[in-house]
Amino acid sequence: MKYKFLVSVIIPNYCHARYLNQRIDSVLAQTYQNFELIILDDCSPDDGASRKVIEQYRENPHVSHIVYNEENSGSTFKQWDKGIKLAKGELIWIAESDDFCEPNLLEVLVNEFERDERLTLAYTLLRKADAEGRPIPYLRRTPRGVTHLDGHNYVRRYMTTCNHCANASAAVFKKSVYHDIDKGFTTYNAGGDMLFWIEIAEKGHVAIVNQRLNYFRQHQVKVTTNSSRQGVNSREFKKTYDYVCSHFGFSQRRKELMRSHVHYNIMKADYASEEVRRELLAFWELPDCISKGEWLRHKMMEVLHNRLSIFV
Repeated sequence: MKYKFLVSVIIPNYCHARYLNQRIDSVLAQTYQNFELIILDDCSPDDGASRKVIEQYRENPHVSHIVYNEENSGSTFKQWDKGIKLAKGELIWIAESDDFCEPNLLEVLVNEFERDERLTLAYTLLRKADAEGRPIPYLRRTPRGVTHLDGHNYVRRYMTTCNHCANASAAVFKKSVYHDIDKGFTTYNAGGDMLFWIEIAEKGHVAIVNQRLNYFRQHQVKVTTNSSRQGVNSREFKKTYDYVCSHFGFSQRRKELMRSHVHYNIMKADYASEEVRRELLAFWELPDCISKGEWLRHKMMEVLHNRLSIFV
């Protein structure tokens, strides 16, 4: 196989010793072999369990860096930034430490960059797996082929109410555009990835490979699960919402639809306490009940955005 691109694979670990072997082995088993592997540990308080697993791979020829933080960074996105600065590849793959993938994921995504030099982001669909790595049945129909869009249409269509690129482990992006984006996403605790993908997408084109080649592990200690219950995600999404509204010139109607979607999600979410919900409603300047009109606007957005993939 001829290799056009060097890919830098970054594994940012925090307390995932239990899953690290499967994660690292699924990277090393890729059919596309022109990659370096950068392993970062964010001062995992696990009595050396993560370090013990990581050190098993120190002599592997793909491993270019192993870095252990002496203090916890407080954000996985700061670890992303650290890994990208160490990377030598033209393309970056952030392979989260508790996920795993099919052997052809990297080959499939790199092929998209070989086809279109304007591409800045490509990702596959995901399939959820339980804590033991068993795939969770997926009942919705999977689209076929590759969805290819310029970045602005991609954001308008897929990234206004939710993060369609929901798992970094499924995505590869072009390193050169990273230097041109704002690093505000590194100040986020949980939802910085959505803003990150939006800014990467703005710089070029996006390819969505409609194959489920990535396994997104679900377990109770996930940062995303805990932060969602504390309302962190909803607070951080407000900054992303403001960014999208200011950069993409949405109509007032579109903004109302987006806010209705947020309102509905806040009212239906399972937060750690009702106080969290009340604080979020005040933060977003939303009432503590959903009117019939709001419910209808939410359903309109759900149909247009999620089911018909229409953007308005």
